[in-house]
Amino acid sequence: MGTDTPVLDVPPHVLNYLNEQTTLTLATASPTGMPRAATLTYANDGLALYVWTRPDTTTARHIDQNPVVSFAIDEYAADWRQTKGIQGSGEGRQLLNPDEIRHAVELFQEKFEALTGGLPSNISLFRITPTELQFIDSAGAGGQEAEQALGFDFRSDLVFAVFHSLPQEEVTTIASKLQTMEVDSGTVIVRQGAPADKFFIIVDGEVEVVRDDEGVTRTVASLKRGQFFGEMAILRDMPRTATVQAVAPTTLFALDRDAFRSLVAQSLGTTEDFDQVIQKRLNELSAGPGA
Repeated sequence: MGTDTPVLDVPPHVLNYLNEQTTLTLATASPTGMPRAATLTYANDGLALYVWTRPDTTTARHIDQNPVVSFAIDEYAADWRQTKGIQGSGEGRQLLNPDEIRHAVELFQEKFEALTGGLPSNISLFRITPTELQFIDSAGAGGQEAEQALGFDFRSDLVFAVFHSLPQEEVTTIASKLQTMEVDSGTVIVRQGAPADKFFIIVDGEVEVVRDDEGVTRTVASLKRGQFFGEMAILRDMPRTATVQAVAPTTLFALDRDAFRSLVAQSLGTTEDFDQVIQKRLNELSAGPGA
């Protein structure tokens, strides 16, 4: 069974590092922002990371309440100049599909000999889908300078991002396809369970992300100017997993699903070029209709 997480142009040494390591520190947060960090064993299939924990743990509850996570994968070195590791962020979700659960179990059994008989009972398996990865390699930061520096700077390279490398020739097309939306406080922008038809960037204002689980409604995130939403459902080709509602008068840029997939998802990214397009639209909006 394959996965739906593309490898893209992630350097081979980064994928090798992911395959070689065995534990990660996973940072989660409650809907109110209470943080939690836990060290877990993991298995991976390319960039897709799988972890398991008991269903009654704080980590499991946090992921259910707030899927946004960050993580670190590293190894101890007595010489801190040899520090190496991965820092990343992404989205966590519990595995419910039997085929995906079976695939994750097989990955763990392949990686850990002690698990050939199967994983412990009464556990929950989670998949972490990275949206950004940074590779830290202090050994490449320059030994002599590092020895002389009072405060040592770790060398960190961005090696993967959902928004990363859009071709230059697509920039003008994107600018023409960005739609400006203005909504009042209380307006539902996307509804849980509805088709994922647009990707949104918040120009001004604030929205809240609300999930309804078996009749229990809770707020899982608050997003403001410069943040975006809607990309994961489009990338995964699945319905909206939450409702997003404006809690103040809000202005957004919207990109239709097809435009997002063809212009952005194809290369999974925006670059400085795409950032410049957004900034240009922000400037035009600030200048008013006479611009």
